[in-house]
Amino acid sequence: MKKVKVFIDVYYYKAALSGIRTYITELKLASEKYGSENIEYIFSHDIDKLSNNEFYLNSKNQLIRWVFQFNYLMWKQVFLPIKLLKLKPDYLICPDYVAPIFSFKTKRITVIHDSLFWDYPNNYSSIWRKYFISLINLGIDNKTQIITTSNYSKKNIIKFINKTTLIDYIYQSFGNIFINKSNLTSKIKLPKSYILHIGSFEKRKDLITLVKAFHVIKKQVSNKKIKLVLAGAQIVNGNKKVIKQIKSYILNNDLENEILLPNYITKEEAHQYYKNALLYVFPSVDEGFGIPIIEAFSYSLPIICSDIPVFREIANESVSYFNKGNFISLSEKIQTLIDSKDLREELIKKGNNQLNKFSRKNFIEGFENIIINWNEK
Repeated sequence: MKKVKVFIDVYYYKAALSGIRTYITELKLASEKYGSENIEYIFSHDIDKLSNNEFYLNSKNQLIRWVFQFNYLMWKQVFLPIKLLKLKPDYLICPDYVAPIFSFKTKRITVIHDSLFWDYPNNYSSIWRKYFISLINLGIDNKTQIITTSNYSKKNIIKFINKTTLIDYIYQSFGNIFINKSNLTSKIKLPKSYILHIGSFEKRKDLITLVKAFHVIKKQVSNKKIKLVLAGAQIVNGNKKVIKQIKSYILNNDLENEILLPNYITKEEAHQYYKNALLYVFPSVDEGFGIPIIEAFSYSLPIICSDIPVFREIANESVSYFNKGNFISLSEKIQTLIDSKDLREELIKKGNNQLNKFSRKNFIEGFENIIINWNEK
C-alpha cells in the first residue's frame, strides 16, 4: 500500500511562543511515536535545531520582529508552495493559522487555535490584525479542513469563517518532554512556596485579578512566605497597558518582593516553575483551549480556573473554579487550597485522570482520522 504523505509546516516555530510552540512540539512527538505506519510525516524544518536559535524569539527589537514577518510571508507564499510542488505531499498541515494561497493538488489542513483575533480587536494593533486576518483568509477555501483546539473554539470560529469550510476540533496533547539538565538555569531564585501562572500579558488573561487576589491572601500572617510568580513574555503578545497596570499595583501595595515577574522563560525554566509550585491559577476571561491546564495536570499541580465554558470543557470537575473577574472569589479559592491538603490531593488525583484525555496517541489519531475520512469522501 502506498503511504499517504503528510507535510507539516513548522517554520513559525522560529518565533512561536507558549501555545503554538507547544502545539508544534506535541505534533512532532505524537507523530513520531504514535503515527500510523501508512502515513509518512515530513517536517519542513528540524525544530530541535530551531530551538537552539532564539534570534527571533521574543525579540525587543521591532525591526527584527518585522524581518521575521517578511521572511514568514515569503516562506508561506513562495518557498512553501515550491516545496509542495517538488515533494507532492497528499496533505499539508499548517499549525499556525496560516496556509499558503497555492497548495496545488495538496489538500490543506489549517489549525486555527481560537477566534481571539476576531473577538478582541482592541487587543491587537489594527494594522497587524487586518494583515494577519487577511493572511488567514487567503489560505482558506471550501476545500480547506480547519482544525481547532476545542468544541468551544469551533463554535466561535464558525461565526467568522466561510460556512462551507470544514471545521472540526482535536484536543491537544501534553506530555513530559526531555529536559536538558545542563540548561536548567533560572532567571530568578525559586521561592520555597509560590503560586504560579505562565502565559502572556494580554488583557484577556486578567492577571490583575490574580494580583489583587494575592494581595488579599498576603494580609494573613500564615501566608507570609508565599510568593506569586507571573512568568511569560512581556514583549511579543504582551500588552503595555496591562504590564503597566500590574507593575503600578505591585509598587503601590509594596509587593515588589512578593510578586516575581521573570518574563519569557525557556522550557527548562518552565519545568522548574511547574515542578516546584504550590498551585496553579488560570484567571483568563477567554481562551481557545488553555494548554497550561494540562501542563499543570502533568506536573500534579492543583489548579484554580476562572469559570468559563472552555475551562469547563477541558478541565471538567478536576479544578477549582472562581467567579470570572472577581478577585475576592479567587482569593477565597486560593486560601481554601492553601489550607486544605486533602482538597489539593483530591484535585491532583482528578487532574491526573483527566490528563488521559489529552494523550499524544489521541492527538495524532485525531489528525489521522480526518485524513482517512477525507480520503474516503
